[in-house]
Amino acid sequence: MSRRVRRAATLAYRLRSAVADQDRARLFLTESAGQAAETTYRRRARVSDLRVQWATIRARRALDRVPERDRADVDRRLQTLLRIDSILTSTSPAAVRRFLR
Repeated sequence: MSRRVRRAATLAYRLRSAVADQDRARLFLTESAGQAAETTYRRRARVSDLRVQWATIRARRALDRVPERDRADVDRRLQTLLRIDSILTSTSPAAVRRFLR
């Protein structure tokens, strides 16, 4: 698997993570309406919007550098990263440490 394929898949994964963070920030912002913490959540929402914009640009550029015949490899790599993330989030930190020993 080429470095371009791995890079494109990693940046696509980061884009998904940025979008998830953006959704959480927007949810917190709507829940904090009228409270003292609203300005903090408004700032976090604005920062998360910028992160999504930059992640989109970087992922699109990386994908444009991957040859057309290797685009399926990018999707396979992204699915692998998502599976790993799913496993790690559903596993306790102690179990992960035991596995990595």
